[in-house]
Amino acid sequence: MKWRVFVTSAVIAGFLSGVPTFVHADEHHHGWGDYDAHRDWHPSGWWLENHPDWVRAHHPEWARNGDWDEHHRWHDRDWWKEHHAKWVHEHHPNWF
Repeated sequence: MKWRVFVTSAVIAGFLSGVPTFVHADEHHHGWGDYDAHRDWHPSGWWLENHPDWVRAHHPEWARNGDWDEHHRWHDRDWWKEHHAKWVHEHHPNWF
């Protein structure tokens, strides 16, 4: 019986060691974000600006917290509320 537990534990540990670790909001990085292929952390705003299609596919919830400006730059909802409150009221009233 102990042998089965040992083998099962080894198989599970081996599987888990091969799974990449992605942390989306953790204690070391404030706010939402993810690691790139080189294991460098980038906040959600960076991802939205540099890889918007990836964000739409993997983290659509990030896009609900901001929007694109006329120059295709991403701004979070706090920026929009501070700089264009009237536009926010018209387009994203749920942000208030």
